Amino acid sequence: MMQFAVTHYQPLTTIRRERLLPLGGKILARKGQKVKSTDILAECDLTPQFIVVEYARGLGLSPQDADEYVQVKVGMDVEQNDVIAGPVGLMKRLVRSPHPGRVVLIGDGQLLLRRKSDPFYLQAGFEGTVVELIADRGVILQTVGVLAQGVWGNGRTASGILVTVLEQPEEELTDKHFDQRTQNAIVLGSYVTKAAALEKAAAVPVRGLVLGGLEGSLVGMAEQMPYPILVLDGFGSYPMNPFAYPILATNERREAYINAEKWDTYQGKRPEIIIPLPLEDYPTETRETAELSPGATVRICRSPFCGRVGKIERLLTGKVILPNGLSTQAAEVRLADNELVLSPFVNLEILET
Repeated sequence: MMQFAVTHYQPLTTIRRERLLPLGGKILARKGQKVKSTDILAECDLTPQFIVVEYARGLGLSPQDADEYVQVKVGMDVEQNDVIAGPVGLMKRLVRSPHPGRVVLIGDGQLLLRRKSDPFYLQAGFEGTVVELIADRGVILQTVGVLAQGVWGNGRTASGILVTVLEQPEEELTDKHFDQRTQNAIVLGSYVTKAAALEKAAAVPVRGLVLGGLEGSLVGMAEQMPYPILVLDGFGSYPMNPFAYPILATNERREAYINAEKWDTYQGKRPEIIIPLPLEDYPTETRETAELSPGATVRICRSPFCGRVGKIERLLTGKVILPNGLSTQAAEVRLADNELVLSPFVNLEILET
């Protein structure tokens, strides 16, 4: 049986996520350590700079003779003005390090220094336990809590307190909803169709937006916003689906982690929101794929029923001819309003709630 992607809207599950440095670096966390969202797990230099120090010229010696006066070794850390080579002659000539850094290479009268720069710090992002260390790159962090996954993100991440501002889950999120309550918070909304809402959210500012739908014409603008935007259902006037909204709204005022990374099916990455809960352990873990079967809850990912949720009524045997003339495998889906529609397998994703 074909395996299908699983989208999670779960009020309680065990969540394991890799937290990785962009480049190789130093792991600061230890296995079994319990961390908060702002704790530093690892660090690295994003833009290393290298400097050549010509100590032979500084000592006034040939490269071969100068090498005998070197006072540092490869891998050694030096501070600014530390002696690299010398002293030589009556004047006790010395060559000192022009910057703090690490010695990378030595020889032929020259030294290559990797200049010390401000490191990149990898924060935990969400509260959890370090269950595995990944050498030079990061950790695997585990927590128990709420998980809701989306279809699109603008590539940013943040942590903050989750707040709701809507009278009804179907109400459009507009610029009028952003005020002192939403300052430095992750705002749970329904859908956004006007640029003014995104602009006001940036001005307040918020820590992030979690939406059911986003008007397609606003995608370019959303990608430029300084805060993460997570879209759970699709592009258009989609209120948030009835599985995600209740589990998120009932956890208002809890700290949440929003990872609005791009959906990458090859690497298994999804934009999502995680809300850690005060539980030590929970036996159920999320699964990334599952078999399609009658009774499974699914969402249709493409028009004409894009974003609609329902249950598999029947898997049709063999290939069927769709109204557009395409021959493909398909299923009958009973939508939430009881309408029965035909959808190709490739247009379906399984929802785990």
